Amino acid sequence: MKPVKFEENELMVMAIFAEKTRQDTVEALKEALEVLEETKEDVSDEEMIEIVSSLIEKLQQIEDKYYYTLDLDSYLLASEDDEYEY
Repeated sequence: MKPVKFEENELMVMAIFAEKTRQDTVEALKEALEVLEETKEDVSDEEMIEIVSSLIEKLQQIEDKYYYTLDLDSYLLASEDDEYEY
């Protein structure tokens, strides 16, 4: 099996939607994707749909043990820091 490489933006989205298990995270992302597809209004929504779709595919390819090794907290902290930069 070819190794799965997550992009920075995928890791940030995964950190936001992360649940206790890989499968629960996939389900949360699928629900978010449905909402995005129903309410898309502009190009940024299209980009987010692509990111979430790609992330779901990649998460379905990895094993649970790999999911548990991901350090998603650092991506949450990074996105919070970005919010406060002016």
